[in-house]
Amino acid sequence: MKLHPIFFEPEVHSTIFLIINLIGSIIVRLIIHSWPLTIFWSCFYIIIVFLINHSLASGRYYLPTKNIHDKTVIVTGAATGIGRICAIRFAKLGARVIIGVRGQERAERIAKELCKESDGGTVIGYDLDLSSLANVKKFAEKIECVDILLNNAGGIQNTYSVTVDGIEKQFGTNHIGHFYLTQLLLSLLTNGRVINVSSIVHHIVPSRGIDYTFSKLKNKYNSAEAYAISKLAQIYHALELTRRYGIKAYSLHPGTIMNTNLNQFRPLIERIIITLFSVIGRTVEQGSMTSLYCALSDDAKPGHYHSNCQVRKPSQLALDNYRAEECWNESEKLINKKIK
Repeated sequence: MKLHPIFFEPEVHSTIFLIINLIGSIIVRLIIHSWPLTIFWSCFYIIIVFLINHSLASGRYYLPTKNIHDKTVIVTGAATGIGRICAIRFAKLGARVIIGVRGQERAERIAKELCKESDGGTVIGYDLDLSSLANVKKFAEKIECVDILLNNAGGIQNTYSVTVDGIEKQFGTNHIGHFYLTQLLLSLLTNGRVINVSSIVHHIVPSRGIDYTFSKLKNKYNSAEAYAISKLAQIYHALELTRRYGIKAYSLHPGTIMNTNLNQFRPLIERIIITLFSVIGRTVEQGSMTSLYCALSDDAKPGHYHSNCQVRKPSQLALDNYRAEECWNESEKLINKKIK
């Protein structure tokens, strides 16, 4: 029997390793009726377990060395987290980096910070609010050239809400905003790359038909399912970009990053649990590896889903070409309806 794709993820290996050690310790305690190790050896054991776990959770490391002095890179959501790390890395490699951040003054301030952090790299900040189609268009109109588009920004909503255009907020921000931005820049990306940051959470989307208007979820809102649908749509988007236009488009799971800013909007109890489980997750630096890999490595495969700096098999639903085409058509229909 084939293992489910998630069993190949580093965070799962880390979790299994910790559970085995915990169960083993409990069994030893029950059999011997006391802990057999002295304080010194107990500390030594904990340190060894921690180091092995850290190695398992970290996953592969990709250190880009490609010269991109003549390239222009756009990174959405570069104020914090993975986007910020990637923007700095691109700037250090010599690229002209354009970051999309909410608020023009804030975007310019963060761009200056990233210039310093990248040792004098070129970083330009423009206002970008992915929850507003009009704002996305204004951002796109400022772009004259682009070689790499990293659709990184994302958000989590605990309760049902909509964008200024009346689209369910997670789907509107995580997918529709990026979809529209990519469409507006399509003529500049014929020889470029598009990278969509998806998530392993896309596996939880039920196989029943997907309602992209979210009318069924409106009255009984399932935040996790709505988020998962938005991330599944990002996989479909990359798949269709490559199939329809031959553009090098990639989707990816960055890894389980417990200290990401996405978690600041969760309830207090959930944040405490996430902090306790941070031992099985990656750091933001480690979480940026697969984004950089898809953006710069010749080993990344266009139209495919990636994780841990390699091609991974997504959910069976994500492999459905009919559903991918349907998602593209529904996204176009939704955007055309709203911009009218």
